[in-house]
Amino acid sequence: MNTIDINEKILNKIVEERHKDYGDYQENFRLLAVMFNVILHDILKDDMHPYQVAQLMMALKLYRTTKKYKADSYDDLEIYSKMAKELHKKTVDKKDKNV
Repeated sequence: MNTIDINEKILNKIVEERHKDYGDYQENFRLLAVMFNVILHDILKDDMHPYQVAQLMMALKLYRTTKKYKADSYDDLEIYSKMAKELHKKTVDKKDKNV
């Protein structure tokens, strides 16, 4: 087993644990997008998508890495990146089907 496999297993375990604690990330990001749209209604031109919530979470984690080293922040950054990629692709695929 190589380092990449071990790292992937660790990240998958983190995702599983967070799923138990907080629920499905896709649904959570969808609900957060709704909340952000309400809060930012007067300054947003368009509604946010769930993948954009993941991008904001990435920005938060990236910012945290500038303050203090914590391996967890880098793990979360990697996880949010994968989530954003998956959700963004779903959004694009959905738009392509509707065209």
